[in-house]
Amino acid sequence: MIEFNSFFAILFLILSIALALLLYLLVLFIKNRQDLNRFKKAIYEQKEQILEEQKSTKKRLNKETSELNRFLAKIDEKLVYAGLSRLNSYAFLMIVFTFAMIGAFLFYFLLQNMLAVLIGLLLFGYLPLNILNLMIDIRASSFNIALSEAMSILVRMMRNGVGFEQALKKAVDISSSKLFREIFTIYLKEKDLIGDELAFEKMSKNVNSNEARIFALSIMIGKSSGGKFSNTLEKLEESIKDRVKLQRKVTVATREAKVGSYMIIGIIAVIFVMMNESLKGKLVEYFFQTDSGRLEFMFVLLWVGLGLFLNSMMTKVR
Repeated sequence: MIEFNSFFAILFLILSIALALLLYLLVLFIKNRQDLNRFKKAIYEQKEQILEEQKSTKKRLNKETSELNRFLAKIDEKLVYAGLSRLNSYAFLMIVFTFAMIGAFLFYFLLQNMLAVLIGLLLFGYLPLNILNLMIDIRASSFNIALSEAMSILVRMMRNGVGFEQALKKAVDISSSKLFREIFTIYLKEKDLIGDELAFEKMSKNVNSNEARIFALSIMIGKSSGGKFSNTLEKLEESIKDRVKLQRKVTVATREAKVGSYMIIGIIAVIFVMMNESLKGKLVEYFFQTDSGRLEFMFVLLWVGLGLFLNSMMTKVR
């Protein structure tokens, strides 16, 4: 009996230990499971954060790329307007960079001041852009004058019974402007293939002319509507001719103001040279060989540049 009780006691002890071990393993399993779930959750949250950062970075890069592409496309458009279609935007930016570096080096060599480097960068970097805008304006003005002359020939020929297509081809052929002939020759070749609207749209991308856009709009309206087409062309001729005359007057007026400003600067430069000669080089020695003189000369250049810029803005008429 004692042996039987001892057996059950030992069995109960073994079962208790086994149960305790099972409970301990169960607790360890639950704890490890919880730790694993927390670890997975942390990894998932970190992954989501990384993905969100990647999306944000990709979106920002796409936006920056889109803005850069728009900027480059704008430069390409200006190059085409200026008749420099063979030159791409990257080459033009290299020209701007080269001019800016030359300006920075030149101003630092003369004035030996870091602020002068910034002024040289801005002035010489802006110079190619200014030349490009000037070329665009000159090209558009030349085209507008040729368009005005061609419109007079076109209207006279249509009054004598010649059809619009034949009169336009004749006006293009006898035009003295090479630019006008090239642009309208392309239009005459393409309009039968792609239609007037697309042909005029392509033409407007080759020259920055409001008169060309007015001409295109009037032609499309005149062709699509009924009535007498010659009346529309006569009114269009008067409108374009008046716009060209007005633009000529504006050009002359603004040119006189700019020439006056440059003459004043030229006179000041001549006076400076004469005074330097009479003072045996003392002015050049002071303004280019002393720190205070270089600083004063730099502020004089800034003042003159500001005056020219304000004069340009005040005399600009669109």
